[in-house]
Amino acid sequence: MKNEEFTKTRVDVLLEKGAEELLPEELYTMLYGSGLWIEEKRDGTIIRAYSQDVSAFIDYLKKLDLKIKDIAIVQEQPVDYSELTRRYFRPIKIEDMTIIAPWNKKVKHNRHILIEPGMAFGTGRHESTRLMFKLMKDVNMKDRSVLDLGCGSGILSLYANHLGAKRIVAVDNDTDAVESAKKNVDLNCVNNLELICADITKIKGLFDIILANLDIKTFMCHASHIKKLLPIGGIIIVSGVLVKNTKNVAMLFHPLSLLRSVKKNSWCGLVFENSF
Repeated sequence: MKNEEFTKTRVDVLLEKGAEELLPEELYTMLYGSGLWIEEKRDGTIIRAYSQDVSAFIDYLKKLDLKIKDIAIVQEQPVDYSELTRRYFRPIKIEDMTIIAPWNKKVKHNRHILIEPGMAFGTGRHESTRLMFKLMKDVNMKDRSVLDLGCGSGILSLYANHLGAKRIVAVDNDTDAVESAKKNVDLNCVNNLELICADITKIKGLFDIILANLDIKTFMCHASHIKKLLPIGGIIIVSGVLVKNTKNVAMLFHPLSLLRSVKKNSWCGLVFENSF
């Protein structure tokens, strides 16, 4: 008989295949520390989550534009998902880089970034992260200053370092995310990167390149301030934007010039320049 005192409530949400691409970044932040597991099945994709407020979590999911096939609430003994991650995580190829876990170091990859999976948003699996890599690769970052807003695991800052950035400032308002990024920075032996735990409005100064893999709500609140951090000739690379919101984001960053727009499934990435 199970010891009820040590059981946890798990929510299993079955989505149609491909619907996981629509999961907003804030979902990962919401469940940070409590657990989020995505598992591919033949008939769809299962999101397994542990939430302190199950009803609120389910209501939140129902408000999203997701194709939900079924929802189940399960009582289970605690599962060490960090151990499962270690067991099943495989290197991820993105553009010219390979994302590997610390325990994959023995596998030889010419260009790689070490990331501790599951610690914060940003292992390279999400479409928005892949779009950022694609757009960053084509921007000259050599000897430039880079600001990474909402850095999560620090994966974009670490890629900027590979691309030759001279100075990198990575910012997140979540203390756990900043701690996660610090561990990943140390894993990659990067010494030109400053980590800051703060809201976007607290960031001052000018940066040649700004990385903003955020969400539509954050852009609506902070686009005006983000633009002030960009000098003439500066570049901002934006992702975390659903295709349906592309025009709205472009308007938020007016009068910056839109240089490029790239789509991947339901997501879009954009590059703006301050040419004024």
